[in-house]
Amino acid sequence: MDRKISAAIWSGVWNGGGYSTWSASCPSKEKFRTKTKTPAGTNDLRTAYRVTNSATAPRC
Repeated sequence: MDRKISAAIWSGVWNGGGYSTWSASCPSKEKFRTKTKTPAGTNDLRTAYRVTNSATAPRC
């Protein structure tokens, strides 16, 4: 889990409230998501989880 969180934060795509990693296939599917910003600090990790729905990127 630590490796997935690190990968999402350092090389993932900003998702409006954290960072996400996506599959390389077309159409891309979101694989993992983090959420940041807690009352204690804006860069704190609030939660991280594997995405199980079929969210896809709008275009390839």
